[in-house]
Amino acid sequence: MEKLALLTASHAVHAAIDECDQLGRDEFLKKYGYKHSRLYPLHFNGKVYDSKAIAGVAYGKQHGAALKAGEFSGGAATVVPVLERLGFPVNETEHPVKHLVKGTTYFRKDLLERYGGQLQKGIWTPREFPVVFLFTGDSGKTYGYSDGWTEDGIFRYTGEGQSGDMTFTTGNRAIRDHRANHKDILLFEDLGKGKGVRYAGLFECASWDEIDGADKKKRSRRIIVFNLIPVETAATGAAIPSNVAPVARSQSLDDLRQAAYAASAEGKVRSKASEAKRSWYERSAKVRDYVLARSGGICEACDQPAPFRKKDGTAYLEPHHTTRLADEGPDHPAWVGAICPTCHRRIHSGEDGEQWNRRLQERLKAKEPLPMEPKADELLEGGYTVLIKDRLQANEETDPAKWALWKIIWDCSSFEELARRAPDPVNTARTGRRITWRTEVRWALKQGWILKTPPAASTST
Repeated sequence: MEKLALLTASHAVHAAIDECDQLGRDEFLKKYGYKHSRLYPLHFNGKVYDSKAIAGVAYGKQHGAALKAGEFSGGAATVVPVLERLGFPVNETEHPVKHLVKGTTYFRKDLLERYGGQLQKGIWTPREFPVVFLFTGDSGKTYGYSDGWTEDGIFRYTGEGQSGDMTFTTGNRAIRDHRANHKDILLFEDLGKGKGVRYAGLFECASWDEIDGADKKKRSRRIIVFNLIPVETAATGAAIPSNVAPVARSQSLDDLRQAAYAASAEGKVRSKASEAKRSWYERSAKVRDYVLARSGGICEACDQPAPFRKKDGTAYLEPHHTTRLADEGPDHPAWVGAICPTCHRRIHSGEDGEQWNRRLQERLKAKEPLPMEPKADELLEGGYTVLIKDRLQANEETDPAKWALWKIIWDCSSFEELARRAPDPVNTARTGRRITWRTEVRWALKQGWILKTPPAASTST
């Protein structure tokens, strides 16, 4: 039984809260080695406390020694029921997309307090929320770049890095990989010193350019500019637009499936800004068309027929992205379901929305199984595309043997090619552990970094 279950005295919780008040929130966390609990904060007498830290310290007030952060897990399944049983309700912080109002002005310190982030940076990656916050303003001109809208509705956002060539690390990587990491992009416009930031809405990274530029000392360098497209979500009650033509009736389900997988597999899209919007909508449409056709007019969440048919005779269902709030974009078909409007609103606004979404995810896995842990002989079969992200680039200096192996993995387009080109087992510099391309690929599959491209279907539908 987890030790936290032995916390049974409400006076111990009061004592922990009193100590936090005396020390201050940050000093209290520092003393006991805890981090902020922004997703599940404890609200008491008009103040906000970190639920996991309060619970762990309260245990010590009752039993003599506070629990260390690593001795128990926080969240809805552990800390929340223990505190609520003792009369201290804990409310989950609403997803930023659901809470923030487009066009409203906020202050960075308030956003930091509620969600966390990196205060001095223009790209925030809050630890407890599946979002990337982007801040844009005139300050970038000092470093040789500026952001802004194009005539066709693309927001050009310059990556981070004040000197030297910009690289796909930290914040820049978070933007580029936001779909693979199941995170939504939220954009804020800086209104000037002391005036706050205005929330511009939910966005998708359609592509990026690497262009020549200069830093504040006029030295030439390469600059990364992301092409961002504003998108909508049913989570805020917005209507999801249809910006592309309906699927051609002559296309078979197999053809649609192949096109959808190919569209979702385009990990490095380097189209020009003028082409970004068209390309993004086309790729999104391929995924949308396939999942709608896959459903056969039956809601993939509740198994009920579509509520009505559109003027073109097709069943009315809505694409729902199960891993993000954005209801547009070329996500993998295993993460997108065709569902009825009722289920869509139930997932985003219902009391059991999270459970209903998880239920849909399990159903989609049965239809579009992602490879998770294939056997060694299965890795040699055809029909796979390797889509590893360059998140291990730090190994280039710290572990050259592992880095060399990954460069081969990235360069191969199939497991057959990997089997031919990859070296024999190598020893890693950091741990001395022997690794092979198979062990590394299995690990990457678990991270969702490799997606299976379906082989040509042998059955007709």
